[in-house]
Amino acid sequence: MKIAPCLHFFVLLLAAFLPGSEVCYGQGRKPANVTADFSIPDTVCVNSLVPIVNLSQGATTYLWKFCTGDPLTNIHGIDLGNPSNTLDEPLAVTLVQDGSTFYSFNTNSLSGTVTRTTWANGLMSQPAATNLGTFGGFLAPGIFGIQVKHENGNWYGFVTRDTSLIRLDLGTSLSADVQSARIVAHSAQMSHARGLVIEQDGAKWVGFCTSSPNTSVTRFEWANTLVDTITVTNLGNIGGLTDPMQPALIRDNSGWYMYVANTTSLSQLFFGNSLMNIPTGINLGNMGWMTDDRGMSLFINCNNPYGLITNHNLVTNLLLQLHFTGGLAGTKSITPLGSVANMYEPLALSETVNIGDTIFTICMNSTPSMTTLYFPPCSNSPIPPSTGYVPAPFIFSQAGTYTVNLTVDQGMPTEQTKCRVFVVDAPVAMNLGRDTTICQGKTLTLDPGNNYKHYLWNTGDTTRTIKVNQTGTYSLKVSNRLGCEAGDSIRVTVANQVAITVDTAICYGNRYLAGGQQQTTSGTYVDSLVIQGGCYKVITTHLTVKPEIKVNIGADTCLSIWDTISLAARVAGSSAITWQDGSHDSLFRVIRPGRYWVTVIVSKCTGSDTIRITGCSGINPLFFPTAFTPNGDGLNDYFRPKGGEVTDFHMIIYDRWGQIVFESTDPGLGWDGMSKGQYCPQGVYTYIASYGNVWNPGDVTKTRGTFTLLR
Repeated sequence: MKIAPCLHFFVLLLAAFLPGSEVCYGQGRKPANVTADFSIPDTVCVNSLVPIVNLSQGATTYLWKFCTGDPLTNIHGIDLGNPSNTLDEPLAVTLVQDGSTFYSFNTNSLSGTVTRTTWANGLMSQPAATNLGTFGGFLAPGIFGIQVKHENGNWYGFVTRDTSLIRLDLGTSLSADVQSARIVAHSAQMSHARGLVIEQDGAKWVGFCTSSPNTSVTRFEWANTLVDTITVTNLGNIGGLTDPMQPALIRDNSGWYMYVANTTSLSQLFFGNSLMNIPTGINLGNMGWMTDDRGMSLFINCNNPYGLITNHNLVTNLLLQLHFTGGLAGTKSITPLGSVANMYEPLALSETVNIGDTIFTICMNSTPSMTTLYFPPCSNSPIPPSTGYVPAPFIFSQAGTYTVNLTVDQGMPTEQTKCRVFVVDAPVAMNLGRDTTICQGKTLTLDPGNNYKHYLWNTGDTTRTIKVNQTGTYSLKVSNRLGCEAGDSIRVTVANQVAITVDTAICYGNRYLAGGQQQTTSGTYVDSLVIQGGCYKVITTHLTVKPEIKVNIGADTCLSIWDTISLAARVAGSSAITWQDGSHDSLFRVIRPGRYWVTVIVSKCTGSDTIRITGCSGINPLFFPTAFTPNGDGLNDYFRPKGGEVTDFHMIIYDRWGQIVFESTDPGLGWDGMSKGQYCPQGVYTYIASYGNVWNPGDVTKTRGTFTLLR
């Protein structure tokens, strides 16, 4: 019996993994459905053979392609500037495709307008931009989130504006300048609405927006289509929201997740299998990198979820990548990607789109400007493509993350693709420590830790630790359970005296122990100590005291009713500004009396200032009219005061004979011109009122006057 030609080395390997499985399909036995699938170890050692088992079913051709390294760490960018000068404070952006043309739409919070940017020749080209205005005044300064969706041949945009959701009817083509808008949802719980995300969950459209300062998430549920009635539900603060900005939705087999950038932390909300569920949530902290994060975008690449987050601070890493180990329910970590193509205080990220193997997203900057960010596919793999049932044996000589792509039946109706990621591993980083000096007669224990299976020292020892008391270089090779090897060496010097130099800096007002006492000024200080065994330890400290950080937001003052006071905290070189309510802008607007403070960080040092603002006295918050007409026409039918908020209100109204015709302790409850069920005659009446001022609780106003009842 002859063996079919396709049974070679890796088929034997397949047989070893899948006993009894049949690899070559005889005529009439080929499965009706074509699937692309293969297995590969999650981790292999550097310079070890990478075994692949082809698990595809029903295919006739195979194309294997390899990517050296993780393409998602190779970020590129194109600085687009401010196209046609149409941008101002672009707080949100969405990216969509209409035919072969790509469009982005962004909100301009300063002018209250929307800009449409058009790429007619792919996202690598220079776009054209048009400012679409305020859509007949429905948009206004302060607009924030934006999404654009397509349904039943029509395009719709949605914009958040304070307590409202506004729909923009964009027509059948995004190239047309359609100017139609309406308010489709309104809720006081949406106050200062920020980021917006809208997705389809099955046949239902569901959206979410974040709000501040009430720190909550609001859900929008469309009845059927995007032009139907919207049900608005405020979900409250789920996931430890602190200063919520842009949300993003993503799902895998475990269900729907929403992630929210909180400027200094990341919140995770889990909905399960439906976005209509009440989610659970958790705050993941700052993940080691988040300092002032605004924009967020989530996507799937090679079956794995990823996220991009923008850092608004002027720091080195303006762009962060969120990794999920073990799917969305697994461990999360952040990799900094640096700054790309003149990004400056980035504010927002669009959705990602794939053009071929390249992933694109649009970033909006506060300059104002926009940046095209993209991850190109790898193109320098040392492993050539293969068209065999399984590829020829191969190895990788460097540790890292790699991908294998299998396409079966390429160009046929049954074409399928499968992608998997694997890691080429070296042992856990082994470090014997820095070169060191010990005193004569002392012994040093060298210990690399217990993360390894085998140890081999250049002394011939195979134990985990060795003790040394002689000058020399000591080297160690270790290997883990996979046989992956690593090594390190350390130089040990035996001397009678140890000299140490310390360079350090402290903030103004702090102290540092050096030269035998607590130091508060810059200088060089020397400590000479005799340690055990008679070896001298000389410590030379070069101490730098950073300048005092002076913050001044003004002297204590008073605030009049209906007025505001702007407090400014502008300090050169500041990396972070925090007001008493957790906000981070350089300006803070005061609308009520109280105690206000700010903390400013410059070069990791802190400065602060406090101001007390009271309510200005001597201001009468109420106005009493001189006439009213209780004729039932809906205009001036009641006599009552107008103005601000008061306490302990009391008012009595007398007729011309001194008889009481009305008495009230509610400033909103007016007199309707009747007394004891009878209409009072036209004429002049007298009122006496007293009330307290909520801005100055000690102020009590007593007033009296006359008014005319007209019929």
